[in-house]
Amino acid sequence: MNKTASQSQSTNKTQNKEDSENQTQSQSIKSPNTKNPAPTTVKDTLEKPEKSTQSFDELQISKGKYRPVAQSVGNWLDNINMDALNYLNEQAENIFYRKGVTFTVYSDAKNIERMIPFDIIPRIIAASEWRQIEAGCKQRITALNAFLHDIYHNQAIMKADIVPASYVYASGCYEPWMMGINLDKPIYSHISGIDLIRDESGKFCVLEDNLRTPSGVSYMLESRNISETLLSDMFSDTPIMGISDYPNRLKACLASSTSKYDPQIVILTPGRFNSAYYEHAFLAHEMSVPLVHGYDLVVEDSKVYMQGIRGKVQVDVIYRRIDDPYIDPLAFQSDSILGVSGLMSAYRAGNVVIVNAPGTGVADDKSLYPFVPDMIKFYLNEEPILPNIETYQCRKPDELKYVLDNLDKLVVKETQGSGGYGMLIGPTSTKQEIEDYRLRLLENPAGFIAQPTISLSTNPTAVSEGIAPRHIDLRPFILSHGDGSVDIVPGGLTRVAMVEGSLVVNSSQGGGIKDTWVVDDSHLQSTTKKPNGNGESGKCSPLSSETNTSDHTNYYDRVQPKEAGYEMLDDAPMILLLSTASHLIWLGRYSERLYYYDDVMKKLVKDDLKKSQLKHLISHLGFDVDADESFKTIKAQMMSDLEQNIIPNIVQSIEDNVQEAKGVIGKDTAELYNLIKRLSSAGTYRAATLQLHACNAAMKQEHPTVTCFWQLGRHFEQLERAVLLEEDSIEVSLEFKYWINELPENTRWRELTRLANQMIRSKKFSDFELISKEFNIILRQGV
Repeated sequence: MNKTASQSQSTNKTQNKEDSENQTQSQSIKSPNTKNPAPTTVKDTLEKPEKSTQSFDELQISKGKYRPVAQSVGNWLDNINMDALNYLNEQAENIFYRKGVTFTVYSDAKNIERMIPFDIIPRIIAASEWRQIEAGCKQRITALNAFLHDIYHNQAIMKADIVPASYVYASGCYEPWMMGINLDKPIYSHISGIDLIRDESGKFCVLEDNLRTPSGVSYMLESRNISETLLSDMFSDTPIMGISDYPNRLKACLASSTSKYDPQIVILTPGRFNSAYYEHAFLAHEMSVPLVHGYDLVVEDSKVYMQGIRGKVQVDVIYRRIDDPYIDPLAFQSDSILGVSGLMSAYRAGNVVIVNAPGTGVADDKSLYPFVPDMIKFYLNEEPILPNIETYQCRKPDELKYVLDNLDKLVVKETQGSGGYGMLIGPTSTKQEIEDYRLRLLENPAGFIAQPTISLSTNPTAVSEGIAPRHIDLRPFILSHGDGSVDIVPGGLTRVAMVEGSLVVNSSQGGGIKDTWVVDDSHLQSTTKKPNGNGESGKCSPLSSETNTSDHTNYYDRVQPKEAGYEMLDDAPMILLLSTASHLIWLGRYSERLYYYDDVMKKLVKDDLKKSQLKHLISHLGFDVDADESFKTIKAQMMSDLEQNIIPNIVQSIEDNVQEAKGVIGKDTAELYNLIKRLSSAGTYRAATLQLHACNAAMKQEHPTVTCFWQLGRHFEQLERAVLLEEDSIEVSLEFKYWINELPENTRWRELTRLANQMIRSKKFSDFELISKEFNIILRQGV
């Protein structure tokens, strides 16, 4: 594994905080074993007797009786059979595969990308209940942002002995660098995720806070797209509140973090080896902002610039998806190759905003979680709307003793843990696992907390045996604007523990996702109380399905990332990074290379090549073949080299460059390229090559600048091959020159025009070498 991949994975250990929930027994509702060939209906499986369970059922009040707000879903389930339901889930999986909605499992020895499991049966939340969730999340994040500002300035809460200073300073996420920095807008966590669960009574509680780089919003949006596509009839008949404008809300939130007019925003990614890379590219595309790597940015005179094909463009807001230790090797981890040298100097000077702010993670340290209700009272003078789960702090001797005596009944977590790793679920652990964990606790008590085992709520889920309850949680995404307002889309990411009895909802641990429907229940409130007992629903005013962020800027949906600051959008030039231009060129080169070698393969199969021609190819293109062997052996070796090495490597290179160019190519084009990967994975390289025709047709419809660099790569590949094979290169030289002249003005690429003219006149190999040398120098500038 290369260093970039290793660091990209390492940054995930605290990014994407998705710690698993507490685990108890939850009985599965299984369809009966029967020899009757008639289709099993969902109603059959739902109405079968089940063993008693303490879990709160999200859809049903009792067997066969649905909650009023979920009645439309209940009617649908009662009238659909299992084959149809499974077919819908298969369609959803195909959509995810086509779009490339994957995640990386770092615990897997092969470090492979996997499809995230999706279940078509939605999770329903009444709008009247959502009001409480929304109010509680807004209250909580407001207090947490106040806490972050306080600990890096006056430290009033620490001086008042409400939050022990030792807890703050001991946190691995506390950053002394942040002391005394006065932010233009004093918000630290602009994008937050608060993980909620329902207990046995149906009451919503906060499991944990995620304030560093919370992930999963792309899964929320893609889940909704699937629901709207596959359940269109039911969707159109149900008053479900919309979430599709989240990218606009997010962009408005990012823009509000600075006083600059129309700021230049970028998303900083650790790269395609990161498990959340799909989300990084997704959000960049949806907001039409550049997706940048650390090597795309440079700091000069305490200002941050991105390196585009037309020159440097100043960056005002960086939505970073990289953890603190990696963002600046001069300030934090010195061997990081993911961040930007000098970034913190620009940040301290107030010339760039980093979202979320460095040092934000101290507020979601699990050892400080028990103090959040006190923070709410201290900063807001309010009682918490959403309660915490009872938590034992193992750094306290009395509580440590209780935890050690009850390890078989508790869930114990590392204070800095994430992703469901490094935790003990007492009721399902072996005696040996408990004893091993006891030693870890005794060695470092301050590094752990413990919580009682809570039976989380369940939602009917399609499994192999039929319909069964599976435990779920909820992660709403909260946007904190620079003016102090807080915005939440009505819904969130519902994660599902797909294994019977498990509450481990993390995708890294086999968890899946569901769409979350917040349904307007105002027409039910005259006769219906809230199902979780939090008060009369009549106290909540009706919630319109058209609720939007009326107080925030609604940005124009830009097709490509463009430079900010232009009054007329059409006047703004497209931002194409040097690195992305390089990847587009290589995409064109490898695409042309696949065509060529596929053609060689066809000629070998048809015996259209003579031995002299085979030797010519071997000597000039570097096949791993012994040219002194017999014609039959040479042919067999070439076929083997093509099938086993050359073509698979080319297909992988196409995939790599597509991934890196996702920020500027259309989603439809990216889906077409994903099919090449799918076909090649099945070993059907001929079909993958045929699919490339569709990809090339799509690339010709992309932004002219994108198409131009891609075409430049294709024609350079043709030129190089013609020269190497000692073929007539005049026609391809003229084509290559044409695309050079089509490049945007004031770019170094235009310097190739003179060299191309020289080569066309002289027809000398030495002049091609000059072009090739200059070509590769320019390519390296972008990486």
